[in-house]
Amino acid sequence: MSQAHFNQAAAEMLGAATVYAPEGMMQVGRDFIGFADAYDQIAQAFGTMAQHADEEFPLHDAIVDQMKAMHADLRQVAALARDLQPMFRKFHQEDIARIASPRKGERKWDLAANRDFIGGGF
Repeated sequence: MSQAHFNQAAAEMLGAATVYAPEGMMQVGRDFIGFADAYDQIAQAFGTMAQHADEEFPLHDAIVDQMKAMHADLRQVAALARDLQPMFRKFHQEDIARIASPRKGERKWDLAANRDFIGGGF
């Protein structure tokens, strides 16, 4: 796989982020799961490349060590990404509860229905 293939995959991720427009916040919470999966795969890709570099490529040890360090860092990023969805649930539990079990007439509390009062005053 050439550099262009890696760059193309990264460009596709950037493109997806650029046009990302979820309809609601529950979609954002669900998509956090995908972040962790994506970073796991990126970390695996770097791990595979580091292994190939170590076993097959005539590269200086410092370069291989750097690749291994990048792999370890990406695994840490993946671990941090796995925390996003539980954090979302923890810090937005009241919002999630209102969506999971809406009160009668809940839509009347929507911001769109209360534009004249945004910011406080009665």
